[in-house]
Amino acid sequence: MKKSNINISFNNERGSLDVASDYCDNVKDERQVNTLQGTTAQVKNVNEPRQVAMQLNESVLRVTTEPRTTSNVWIRLTQHKWSIIAFVCGVILALVIVVPVIVSKSSPTKNDDQGGYLFSLKFDRESTHSSLFLSDDNTVLGNSFTKETPNPVNHPKQLNNYKGTIGDRCLTSTSKIYFEIKFSYKILGWINSTDLVLEVGVASREKLDNPGLVGNHGWSFYFGNCNTSICLKSTYGTTTNYEKVKIISSSNTAGTVTTGRLGFFINMDRNEFSVIDKDSSKILSTFTKVVSAHQLCLAFGFFNHYYLETKLEIMYSFDFTNLPIINVVA
Repeated sequence: MKKSNINISFNNERGSLDVASDYCDNVKDERQVNTLQGTTAQVKNVNEPRQVAMQLNESVLRVTTEPRTTSNVWIRLTQHKWSIIAFVCGVILALVIVVPVIVSKSSPTKNDDQGGYLFSLKFDRESTHSSLFLSDDNTVLGNSFTKETPNPVNHPKQLNNYKGTIGDRCLTSTSKIYFEIKFSYKILGWINSTDLVLEVGVASREKLDNPGLVGNHGWSFYFGNCNTSICLKSTYGTTTNYEKVKIISSSNTAGTVTTGRLGFFINMDRNEFSVIDKDSSKILSTFTKVVSAHQLCLAFGFFNHYYLETKLEIMYSFDFTNLPIINVVA
C-alpha cells in the first residue's frame, strides 16, 4: 500500500510537471509572436521619439561642450604656464634690447656707413699739446684728466705753443668734409672780457704752433666772453677782425656749465668754411676765400686752463669730396 501510494503521488507530480512544461512552451511561443508583432508595429512610432531624442542630445552636447572646451584650455594654460612666461619674457627682452639697437643704427653714429661717405675723423695724438688729455680712441679731447680723457700726451712732434691739436686728416684742394663737435665747458672762476674758451679753425700746419687764436693767421670760430654771456665769434687774419655769431650761454659766472653741438662744413671747391647751428639746422656763418700756399689742417684749441674745464668730442664726420654738392646743412 505504501509503495503504490508513492508511485501514484510520483506519477501525479510527473504529470503536473509535464503540464507545466507544456504551458511554459505555449507561453514562450505566444511571447515570441507578440514580441515580433509588437516590434513590427511599433518601429515607426519608436523611430520618431528616437529622432527627437537624438536632436535633444545634440543640443545638450553642444551646450555642455563649450564650457568643457574653455575648461580644457585653462587646464592647458595652467600646465604650460612656465613655458608661456618664458616666451613672454623673451619677447619683452627682445623689445627692450633689440629694438633700441635697431633704432640706434638708424641714427648717424661713428660706425654707420651712410652710403660710404662716413670716415673717422680723430684728433692727432702726435700733435696734441702736453697740457691736454685724450680718450683711448682719440675722439675726445679735454684740458683735464677725466674718465673719458685719461691719456696724457708726450710726443716729439707735439705742439709747444698752441694749446690744442690738429685733425688726423688735413685738407686737399677738393675736400668737402662735414663733421660735428660736441662741446662742454665749466667756468671755475672769474673771467674777464677778453678771455677765450675754445676754438675750431683752419690754418696751415706751418703757422699753427703760435700762441693765441688760429684765426690770427687762419680762420676760426671761437667761444669768447661777451660782457655778461659767452658767445660764438668768427675771426680771420687779425685779432680785431671778428664777428659775433651766436650766444652760447647767457651766463659767464663761476659755476656755469654749458654743453651743445655745432656742425662744420669745409668746401675747398669753393674755398669756404662754415659753422652750422644744430638746433636750427642753419648755417650761422661762412668764411670765403679760404686759400693758402700751404696745406690746410683742422685746428682745435683750448684757453685759460686755470678758469675753465673744457672738453671737445668728434661725434661723426663725412667726406663728400666725390659728390657734386655746394653746401651741406645737417
